[in-house]
Amino acid sequence: MDLLHRALLTAVSALSLFYALVKISLGYWKRRGILHEKPKFFWGNIKGVVGGKRHLQDALQVIYAKYKGRAPFVGFFACLKPFVLVLDLELVRHILVKHAGNFTTRGLYSNDGSELLSGNLLQLDGHKWRALHAQSTGVFTPANINKLLPRIVLISRGVQRSLGKERLQTLNINELVDSYNLDVVASMAFGLSADHTEFRRWTQSYWGKFSLWRAYLALEFPLLAQLLNHKSYAVSAMAYFQKVVLGQLQEQRRRDRQPLQTFLQLYSNMDQPLDDVQIAAQAFGFILAGLVPLNATLSFCLYELARQPELQDRVRAEIRKTLEQHSGQLTTEGLKELLYTKQVLNETLRLHTPYPFLLRRATKEFELPGSVFVIARGNNVLIPTAAIHRDPAIYEEPLRFDPDRFETEAKRTRPAMSFLPFGDGLRGCIAAQFVEQELLVGLVTLLQYHRYTPCSKTTIPLEYDNGRLLLMPKTDIHLNVERVDN
Repeated sequence: MDLLHRALLTAVSALSLFYALVKISLGYWKRRGILHEKPKFFWGNIKGVVGGKRHLQDALQVIYAKYKGRAPFVGFFACLKPFVLVLDLELVRHILVKHAGNFTTRGLYSNDGSELLSGNLLQLDGHKWRALHAQSTGVFTPANINKLLPRIVLISRGVQRSLGKERLQTLNINELVDSYNLDVVASMAFGLSADHTEFRRWTQSYWGKFSLWRAYLALEFPLLAQLLNHKSYAVSAMAYFQKVVLGQLQEQRRRDRQPLQTFLQLYSNMDQPLDDVQIAAQAFGFILAGLVPLNATLSFCLYELARQPELQDRVRAEIRKTLEQHSGQLTTEGLKELLYTKQVLNETLRLHTPYPFLLRRATKEFELPGSVFVIARGNNVLIPTAAIHRDPAIYEEPLRFDPDRFETEAKRTRPAMSFLPFGDGLRGCIAAQFVEQELLVGLVTLLQYHRYTPCSKTTIPLEYDNGRLLLMPKTDIHLNVERVDN
């Protein structure tokens, strides 16, 4: 009995301590006197998100709509972790651009000491990120990106060949666009030119036995995670990606002068080149930050155009006219002339924003000019980009797909920071021009000779996968694909 009594006392004490710690954590914004949505015990403001009952974007959208106009930001809890949820576009501008020096970190977990490929631009923070970013800016110049265009165009022809000349077929659009984007990443970031079957397998399994809880704990307690040697990715996948890059770099150095075709060449030809493992980490960054969002964007775009055939016909007409004016070749000048196609792409990025939020962490205390609002040093900041993109005060009928929103005059009527598919400022997407180029080439390739329409397997309305942090379709998108030569 005495042993049972002690066990019960220990259990009650532990539960009491746990309860006290949770209450203390969830009282952070109240103690600071900051307006906030009342958190649920333990879950904070994301109850239902972890279990997949709703998407994180839905939780952010509700709070954004409820509190916008009442304060420049509100307190938000992801379980026990407090975040500053930004509601005001002027504050967004201060965080991303005007006072970006106060918010240079993202607060993502990285353990580049033992997990070498986590030393990429997306994950690194602090002086390591600053040094790497300074070196990488010379890689992603407009001149370099334009020189890579012929290689992307050559890769895109493989997609046209795979579509074939069959008059009508029903295709899995997610698989179709993945074949294109994966070939681009394999070729441009990793230097591969042969069969990409093994590469594809590893891009689909590099997360290993991913656990949202382990990822959350690593984010909340990064020093402890590093001490325990927590790894975010499958060790075998990281070994494969590193081996590929190191092998390609060695082969590249054995060859004499060669035309610019890959980012491996750009990184290794810098005045102060990175070491080979650092280059491998940046190559992995293309998979980590780009592959899934690129696939989602092209899939969503074809889905929307399939539902509005008059818009699709207009895009196809512009593509054909532009190619005809440039002797059938897709050039940098030709891409600039695809004005309506780019409007369609931007509207897709607005309505189906792949990254529904941006993360920053305050490295210095920041007081919003002309106010009493202060973001404390160490506060995690969340900018709800998808909620901004669906704000009816900025975009009338925000759930309607309308590329005319991105006509020149329409854009001038909107405030700065109202369209952030690639972020902005110091920690905006450094590869934004390359991403846009890849997406435009993809649309040209997919739409030039083919028409897309809904089929019996098309899910309408579209649903998002609540189990993903990014905005992804819940099920693969299937469409009828018809060959249109004239």
